[in-house]
Amino acid sequence: MSKRIIDSYKKKLEGEEGVIVKRGASLRIALCYPNTHAVGMANLGLHTMYELFNKIPEVSCERVFLPDDAELKEYEKSRTPLLSLETQTPVKDFDVVAFSISFETDYLNMARMLQLSSIPVWSKDRNHFHPLVVMGGAASFLNPEPIADFTDIIAVGEGEILAFQLVDAIFENETKEEILLNLARIGRGFYVPSLYDVVYNDDGTVFDYLPKETGVPKRVGRALASTNPKEGTLRRAIKRNETEVVDFLMNQDVFAPSTAVWSPQAEMGDRLLIEISRGCSQGCRFCWAGYNYYPPRVVPARDILAKASEWRGKTNKIGLVSTAVCDHPEISTILSELRKMEYRISVSSLRLDQISEELLDALVESKDQQIAVAPETGSDRLRRVINKNLTNDEIVDICGAVFDRGMLTVKLYLMVGLPTETQEDLEEMIVLVERIKDRMLEAGKRFGKAGKIIPSLNGLVPKPNTPFQWDAVCDEKELKNRLKWTAKNLSRIPNVEVRMMSARIAHEQALFSSGDRTVGRVIEAAARMKGNLNEALRETGIDAAFHTSRNRSYDEFLPWSIVDSGLSFEFLRTEHEKSQASLSSKPCPAVEKCTTCGVCPTTWLANAPAGLVQLQSLRTPRRALTVTV
Repeated sequence: MSKRIIDSYKKKLEGEEGVIVKRGASLRIALCYPNTHAVGMANLGLHTMYELFNKIPEVSCERVFLPDDAELKEYEKSRTPLLSLETQTPVKDFDVVAFSISFETDYLNMARMLQLSSIPVWSKDRNHFHPLVVMGGAASFLNPEPIADFTDIIAVGEGEILAFQLVDAIFENETKEEILLNLARIGRGFYVPSLYDVVYNDDGTVFDYLPKETGVPKRVGRALASTNPKEGTLRRAIKRNETEVVDFLMNQDVFAPSTAVWSPQAEMGDRLLIEISRGCSQGCRFCWAGYNYYPPRVVPARDILAKASEWRGKTNKIGLVSTAVCDHPEISTILSELRKMEYRISVSSLRLDQISEELLDALVESKDQQIAVAPETGSDRLRRVINKNLTNDEIVDICGAVFDRGMLTVKLYLMVGLPTETQEDLEEMIVLVERIKDRMLEAGKRFGKAGKIIPSLNGLVPKPNTPFQWDAVCDEKELKNRLKWTAKNLSRIPNVEVRMMSARIAHEQALFSSGDRTVGRVIEAAARMKGNLNEALRETGIDAAFHTSRNRSYDEFLPWSIVDSGLSFEFLRTEHEKSQASLSSKPCPAVEKCTTCGVCPTTWLANAPAGLVQLQSLRTPRRALTVTV
């Protein structure tokens, strides 16, 4: 093994706090993040699973990352197998290799890490001497099919529930076959790809998934962390002054995902990251995070502030992680208490309609000079298509409130290639950015300086389990032309700095987002070819356009349908039809007994039929819910 690699890993460890090393544990898990250490340590999913696995006395969990360029050269030169960070142990020597994957584009890195570990990429080529390969993370319940044939077990849902169930099953069963079958028969939370035959139609589309064993479900349900109070239920109880209900909801035994290992050299490593809520009620039709994390749930302020107090001695910076920060019913309490602790508060991005005076005050105190917001497009009509219920006038006014506080640099997330988009819509985007720039300069005169408007242009990639799942991605050549035209015209505006995603990257994302199991052959080949996707497509003969560039009918069996997100077909179809007619919808109420989208009756414990109650590990007993809301 390379001494240089071992020394570099030890140097990284010297700069970290909170690292856990267990010797002699019964079960050793290599927790793999398919990107570099600098990127991976900014991912709360990785921190969460590291903390949860290591809470189990019999388990030792160590981190593994994709080597950076310098490390990769040394790995290849020395022929050293991929090593864990904590003890520099070969990954192939662990009992379980668990990948935490948030983005489909990291599927390629998953295959590369298996290759570097000398572990066969294809599950059919592994035997009892190889580790159990598990995949979890947000991508697991988006569309895991492109890497299904690499994986023994896909954890469908949220780690707070599934980590303990996985470990229990490993300890309670003797053989790999018994572990896989027993997990699959739970029916919710664990998808075992090898226990299904995929049947294809003559035209290459999927006809059906056929379970190979009795007791294996036709579709695999998503497991949710059940104890976090629903955002709408808590907000309504607070508004009605229902103190008993509020006290009950706020005093659940809730796990608050947050930084577990202090790693200042990593991206955003100088601050405590903590998830304050999960999911978003707005229902933007392009947003996989909004739909796939229904129903929106929150971490009570009590738990957030306790973690913040615990970490205050290490840092004065805190990042609130949420798709909708100001939707939290207790956001005023959270912000005021964090300010009393003299924390510098940052947020990942903000919905324009949720920016409050209180939050702006907190961001100004934190000396944030830049804020990121998402108008998505410059057209009021297109915003109705995507169900973003804001007008251009409102966007300019809200940005003006930001500028008037002295924060004169704003990053704008904008999309090109939306369904029904026209040239007129693109022209309206130029006008909107011009108006925002003018408002920034007006405010800047009072501060004696000018800021910047930073439009970030991205091509729309239709995502599974959203209303746009039936739509094709915009043709690559056409998308490239639209992006170039928009970027060129935006860059002519003074004080505007344009950043642009390539149309090629959008199409690569679309292939991994919408592909079926056959796309795994492309991923495996591309990993061998050091990321050359075009060469991999030529070798495998896979037609990428078949997966990315055709509109799907409502009758087609979609590859990702093997995973049941709880969202009803009727709901998604209705939202898709409304998008075609430029009609908007109301937000998710996030309260009990709602049946609009189909998620709550099938995945939420409070009022679920007994047969649908998700299993919870005996290691983490929960109080039964006794309050009817």
